[in-house]
Amino acid sequence: MIDKVAIVTGSTGGIGEGIARALAAEGMSVVISGRRLVEGEQVTQQIRAQGGQALFIQTDLAREQDCAHLVRASVEHFGRLDILVNNAGIFPSVPLMETTADLWDEVFAINVRGAFLCSQAAISSLRQQGGSIINIGSTLAFRSKGERIAYACSKGALLTMTKVLARELLPEHIRVNWITVGWVASPGEIELRNQTNGDGAVYLQERGQMAPLGRLETTEDIAAGVVYLASDAASHVTGCELNISGGLLI
Repeated sequence: MIDKVAIVTGSTGGIGEGIARALAAEGMSVVISGRRLVEGEQVTQQIRAQGGQALFIQTDLAREQDCAHLVRASVEHFGRLDILVNNAGIFPSVPLMETTADLWDEVFAINVRGAFLCSQAAISSLRQQGGSIINIGSTLAFRSKGERIAYACSKGALLTMTKVLARELLPEHIRVNWITVGWVASPGEIELRNQTNGDGAVYLQERGQMAPLGRLETTEDIAAGVVYLASDAASHVTGCELNISGGLLI
């Protein structure tokens, strides 16, 4: 995958950071993007220090102009674009009857509209070499409780968008795929559980022991799936739902 260029949205930490690092380790130039300036610059510098090619573009996917700028600036800097990973997402946990229209709109603006706008902006560059769009999904698109209704519905919409784009972009030789993510013991998840369950790391380890395969997923598990879908080994894979949920969704 040397000489390929990938944008990974929401890659200033968590799963997105893991994906960006894995793609860089495969020899790909990566564009780090997200709202957090300090964290984004740090991830970029660390990848460069390890011999990789990386660029940070501060981006708020809720802003239409930011989505267009992300793609345009990436192509201007690296000269091409091969892979777009729509990973960025917010996942508030709010009771069903307390989920406001504003919250619903905020979740959809980032999780769905932002992914659509980035994909739309990327098509003209991706078609030049037959590129790939990879959407990071969730088991909650298929099963959820009321407190995650906005997030679950946004992921359901992203899955539908994956299928529509995969069919629409066949003539362009642009592959579009989805990864069903289970429960990932990411730094962000640990921090969340620190607030709600005491020691987040211990809590997740204990829950992992009760998981179907005996542990929760890691960022590396998800990143490995992205590396495959971004590679030439997946040149005939499109419209796929790659299930990396450790058996949580079968």
